[in-house]
Amino acid sequence: MIANSKPIQASPDASVNRQSRSGLPIGIHWIMFFSLLLASVPPLVVLYKWMERSAILKEIAYVDENHLIIAKNLAAAIERYSNDVALVFELASKSLQADENLDLRETLGAFDLRFVALVNPSNVVEKIVRGTHYTSTQSFLPEQLTRLRALVAIDPSETHFSGLQNFDEKPHFFLVRSLPEEMLAIAVLTPRYLVELQKSIIFGERGHSMMVDQNGLVIAHPNSEWQANSKDASKLSVVQKMIAGETGVATFYSPPMQADMISGFTFVARTGWGVMVPQPMSELIGRAKSSEKTALYIVLVEIIMLIILSWWLSHQISTPIKNVEATAKKVSAGDLNARVIVKDGIVAISEVRLLGTSFNRVISDLQYDRIQLADALHAAQEGDRAKSRFLTMASHEIRTPMHGLVGVLDLLEEGKLEDDQRQLLVVGKKAASNLVGILDSVLSFVRLEVRAEISQVYAFNPAELAQSTVDLFQPMASQKDLSLTTSVSNQMMNGDPKMINHVLLNLVGNAVKFTKKGKIHISSELRNFDTDDARLVISVSDSGIGIPEDLQGKIFDEFTQVETELSRNYEGTGLGLAISVRLAELMKGEITLVSKPNEGSCFCLNVPVSVLED
Repeated sequence: MIANSKPIQASPDASVNRQSRSGLPIGIHWIMFFSLLLASVPPLVVLYKWMERSAILKEIAYVDENHLIIAKNLAAAIERYSNDVALVFELASKSLQADENLDLRETLGAFDLRFVALVNPSNVVEKIVRGTHYTSTQSFLPEQLTRLRALVAIDPSETHFSGLQNFDEKPHFFLVRSLPEEMLAIAVLTPRYLVELQKSIIFGERGHSMMVDQNGLVIAHPNSEWQANSKDASKLSVVQKMIAGETGVATFYSPPMQADMISGFTFVARTGWGVMVPQPMSELIGRAKSSEKTALYIVLVEIIMLIILSWWLSHQISTPIKNVEATAKKVSAGDLNARVIVKDGIVAISEVRLLGTSFNRVISDLQYDRIQLADALHAAQEGDRAKSRFLTMASHEIRTPMHGLVGVLDLLEEGKLEDDQRQLLVVGKKAASNLVGILDSVLSFVRLEVRAEISQVYAFNPAELAQSTVDLFQPMASQKDLSLTTSVSNQMMNGDPKMINHVLLNLVGNAVKFTKKGKIHISSELRNFDTDDARLVISVSDSGIGIPEDLQGKIFDEFTQVETELSRNYEGTGLGLAISVRLAELMKGEITLVSKPNEGSCFCLNVPVSVLED
């Protein structure tokens, strides 16, 4: 029999559960948008980090190239200056030695030479020529002369530059050269030129130059205290490298600047002095940060453009898919006239166009199939109704004379009959009663199939229903020596007692029929009695033949009985359990089964009820 068909719809709760299990739903537009961003932003971040690193390396390379060049240029300038000073000194010493009395005041003053003197072996100044900067009458100290003679002894043929020494309480250089008869020519040189040269080198905020003598004493420095006191800077690593005659770039901490510095450095070969051009690392980093800001702005602009492009592109791609989704919703709602509108846009994705076209074709096929199905369904329903009418009519037409036949047999039973006649009458009466029962089952099943039965709620006592069922089947149970007992709740409740009673009759009837010996017990359980979801569970258990596990799912089908050697000895239509299931469904309940072959079965009716207060 084909029942009235309805579209299969998922439960709202089930849909919610599926969503909760699968995670937070997100639209394809957002998925594509974030996917494009995730694919584009990391390269930009990598680019920014590379530009950041490149900016710092560029600044360091700038120091390597420019600071070192400045240091070398300063050293070259000092080298030229020292050579010129040495030439003037030699000219003046020769003039003194030859008593030429040349006027060298302006020349000496131009090269910062305060005076040139001839000193005899007894360390007495015999002759002197003064420059324009000569303002003192201080003589050389004995320890100064001792150091100068030791300096000349290294190479008597050369003019030597001493390190910084105090003269007139100020730092000066001494130039010394050996003369015949252990005479010395000594000149006093002020560091004015070197100081002015140092002042000329200024770059950045605190970039400068610095000069030290061959002993690491500060000649010229932006820190006036260090310069005035000829601060000993020999402990600085970069100063040690200059004194050692090295050239290069180094980093160090500057106490007077109180900062980490990076410097290009070299030395003056003629004098042994050191020259360096340091700059705070913070300034390099600051310039690098400035470049980083520019790079950051560029990257941010690119990211904004990527966001806009990603949003637009994802919209172009997702809109046709959303159109397919919207059309699918219309189709699922029953509108088979809906179609996907396939448009040509700026970005036309062939796969999406194909999806829309294919979906429209599927809808057209579905529409055609629906028409065919509707025709077939209509024909099936007409056949179903015709069969139901036939079964109803046939059962009714047969049932009426059968009741008459049973009545006639009852009358005959009251008459005088022979033993063999009475036995035949009993057989005929039993057959007629069985046939009436079959007809009643068929009529009940037909009414349920066409939904003629409607569940109605009344107040009832489950114990009374169970007891009436026991009273009905007690004679049959007694004939088979079966124990038929009940333990059912006496609580008043609302439900459909008529349908519950019908189910009980079928379940108890089956139990009595298929139980050869033992017992049958009817019990009840009231679940969730204090809530709105109260349920009555009535169980019918027996010690009968039982049902194999592979057949338990089939016995609730119409016209089905358990095919065993024993069951073939019992009469029946196989409609009792099918009717019971239908009745349970009408009451929004269910019937369950627990059974083992040769041990018995337990059928449970579970229906919603409302408990009445005592």
